[in-house]
Amino acid sequence: MAKAKLSLAVVATFAATVAIPVPGGKTADVEFTFKWMNRDDFKEFVENLAGAEDVDALMDILAGWDLDETFNKDQVEKLVQRYMGAARAILDKYIAEITGARAKN
Repeated sequence: MAKAKLSLAVVATFAATVAIPVPGGKTADVEFTFKWMNRDDFKEFVENLAGAEDVDALMDILAGWDLDETFNKDQVEKLVQRYMGAARAILDKYIAEITGARAKN
C-alpha cells in the first residue's frame, strides 16, 4: 500500500468516524467533518477547554456531520444532551486525529 504524499498546503477540513456511546453498552459510528487547526491554534483551543461548555468546544472543531439532522449549534446541543458520552468521544477523536496519535492494535 502506497503512503500518502505529504503536502504543506493543508486542507481546511477533514473527516473522521467517531464511535458515539449509546445506552446499552453499544456505540453508533458517526462521520464528522472536523476543522483543521495549526499548532498555535490547537494549543489555544486545548488551553481553553477547561472552562468551555461542551457545545461551544464542539462548535470550535466541527464543520458538519453525516446525520439526517441539519448541522447547527442547536442540533449539537441535542446530541450532547441525549448522548452523554458524545462530547468526550468527539473531542478525543479530534485530538487523536489532529496530533497524529493512533490507537495500537
